[in-house]
Amino acid sequence: MEDRDEQNAYRLGNGRSLHSHCDRWCEREWWAAPASTPFVSIGDSLAFGYEPNLVANRDFNPDDYHGYTEDYAAMRPHTKVVNFGCSGETTETLIKGGCPWLRNGLPLHHPYPDGMSQLDAAVTYLVQHPDTRLVSVDIGSNDLFALNDQCNRDVACIEEALPQTIANLTYNYAVILGALKTAAPQAQFVVFNLYNPLASVFPGSDELLSVVNDAIAGVAASYGTSVADAFSAINHVVGSPSERDFICTRTWECSSYQDSHPTDLGYQEMAIALLHATQPEPARLP
Repeated sequence: MEDRDEQNAYRLGNGRSLHSHCDRWCEREWWAAPASTPFVSIGDSLAFGYEPNLVANRDFNPDDYHGYTEDYAAMRPHTKVVNFGCSGETTETLIKGGCPWLRNGLPLHHPYPDGMSQLDAAVTYLVQHPDTRLVSVDIGSNDLFALNDQCNRDVACIEEALPQTIANLTYNYAVILGALKTAAPQAQFVVFNLYNPLASVFPGSDELLSVVNDAIAGVAASYGTSVADAFSAINHVVGSPSERDFICTRTWECSSYQDSHPTDLGYQEMAIALLHATQPEPARLP
């Protein structure tokens, strides 16, 4: 109860080629979006659309980075993208500020002052734009990468530290969703679960990640928020023979960059997962 009171205090104090697939979903009458309806994307490097080849070439122009945010908007022609994503963001820095990309003086898609947290920037925007109809959130991967690095991929170490990491992550998720939903009660919210780029080189990591994803789903449900299945989009099925092939084609892990971020195909699949998560639940037959 005390935790929820702190979360309430925070949000009160801050109240201020996809077209073939698109044919199946994009013309649904339920959408009926007016021109330039804002879609607010919040999160880490995945929201930003990080691409390691661009970074290697010292290209930091945000206009050259296209991730699931832009791919989703391409399937919703009357959507105005407002992308707050910041590479390197954790659940903690999203709330308190200090995103590495911004701290290093690199530009964002939707700039906000260096001293402002991404959450504060998003809340300010949402309060000023009550016509916003969709808010997506992807955050938490860097929290887990930090744990993995701290434990040097030692399973026993990770298993021991994971409960506290999950507790911190879900608490921060509650702060984030509480603040955003207070600022935009009219909007639809979708959070992404996490995929596992290390599944083929770190045995047992899928099972550990499933515990984290269950926790994210739980806090999302408590805030009436849908979940976009990034895990299935990138990993396919836990332990399946095709999982490594999916990881190699949908992330840069098997390339010379050995990077965990999605390829163009991976971002497209995440956009489709987001599209599915925005759909009404199908009617159940009696």
